[in-house]
Amino acid sequence: MPAQAALLLSESRGAWLATGCAAVAAFALQRRGARLPLLLATAAPLACAAWLYRQLAAAQLAPAPVPGLLALAGAWAAALLGTLLLCRLWQSGARARAAALTATVLAGIAAATVAVASTADRMAAGVGTGLSRLQMWRDALKLWTEAAWLGHGGETWRNMFRAIQSSPYVGGEVHNGILDLALDTGVIGLLFIAGWFFSTLRTMWRHAPQLLPSVIVFGLHGAMDFDWSFTFNWMLFIWLGGWALSSSTLQESVADPKRPGFLRLLSPWPQVILTGLFVMFWLGGTVWLAGQQVAAEQQYRLAMSKDTGGEERKVLLTAAYKFNPYRPDIATSLSRTLTGEKAETILVKSLSFSPASPQLYGELGRLAAQSGRGELAGSYFEQGLVLNRFDASSQSQALYWMEQASRRELASGYAERGRQTAAAGVRIYQRYRQLAEEVAAGEERNDRRFGIGEEALRYGNHLRLLAFGPLASEVTRKSP
Repeated sequence: MPAQAALLLSESRGAWLATGCAAVAAFALQRRGARLPLLLATAAPLACAAWLYRQLAAAQLAPAPVPGLLALAGAWAAALLGTLLLCRLWQSGARARAAALTATVLAGIAAATVAVASTADRMAAGVGTGLSRLQMWRDALKLWTEAAWLGHGGETWRNMFRAIQSSPYVGGEVHNGILDLALDTGVIGLLFIAGWFFSTLRTMWRHAPQLLPSVIVFGLHGAMDFDWSFTFNWMLFIWLGGWALSSSTLQESVADPKRPGFLRLLSPWPQVILTGLFVMFWLGGTVWLAGQQVAAEQQYRLAMSKDTGGEERKVLLTAAYKFNPYRPDIATSLSRTLTGEKAETILVKSLSFSPASPQLYGELGRLAAQSGRGELAGSYFEQGLVLNRFDASSQSQALYWMEQASRRELASGYAERGRQTAAAGVRIYQRYRQLAEEVAAGEERNDRRFGIGEEALRYGNHLRLLAFGPLASEVTRKSP
């Protein structure tokens, strides 16, 4: 019952479809006499789960803890008692069987009615979600064609979707397991994984067909959503494959004659030693890497807490950076506690680890603008905005710092450089404004609420004055 309630809570049409296909397979694999009892065992839990979902949906999935737990316990108890009652009726005679079948049909109709009524609004609004996913998949296919055979490497979509998205949708996951694997590992990686998957299916079909419905859920919903992004799901798949393989191994070991005692004691030892060494190094490396990540996260959180002072924050951020120099947020926070040249060195080194991080380009642009290097600041900002063009905050900050860089150069007596920097800022502003107008005029989803704000308009006007008009004496100095 809790699993069925979780399925309803997901409101995922893909999850419902995958579970439906798995249910059909489960009933098809049952012996003819066991299909009706399986149906009887499903009806009451499904009805109770639908009722529980309706209560939680009415509370916007945030009920008070005690009433919510009581509702869960009551629904679970009702599901168990209902199942026991239906099974007892099924074993009590012809009339009782007819009553059990009638109750099962009514429970199924009630569950379907409650579920559809509770999710009607979401399903009606789901067309837009589907269109957004189609657009996302088109963008992913274009990105995949750039490295079709070997892929781009791990976490490709999460790191690069802002740079290639054709509209301002929000989606750190591509919502398609096959596309996600293709982006990361290419066609060659897909072939390896497909071979592994079908080999597991073949083993199950031969030795443990009762496990096939679970693998169907894993395969179908993983292909339609982002289940395969989580290691736990792959662990479940490996466990199911090991379960099927172990059942076949046990059958073979029973059928094979016993070997002599000396060979039986000697031959497994090399395998055991090699397996032990492999597991030891694998677990040791995993624990060490996880420890580095955890230590960096702890130091970073302490550093960013409100109670941390300036010098203490610097020490904590330095420790976090030593534990994990690959995180752009840690490198950016540490750079803000250092002087210009040291800060720039940290950011450039971090950029070599994360070349698709718009945050690092924006921070390098800010440092260059503060030191009066407008041309370099413009280059950094343009590269960062290419990687995240639908971020209104980054666009506005780039305009602000280009204005500040231009004013610093003009104040230092470099009039021509200052005007060129302002002209570069005007180009950034014009691209930003044109992009905002295209988004406003289009019919695509604007999940990121991308548009041009009053501050950006003001910075754009100031940059135009600095680049093409008489030098204005009054400008805002307030950072966005």
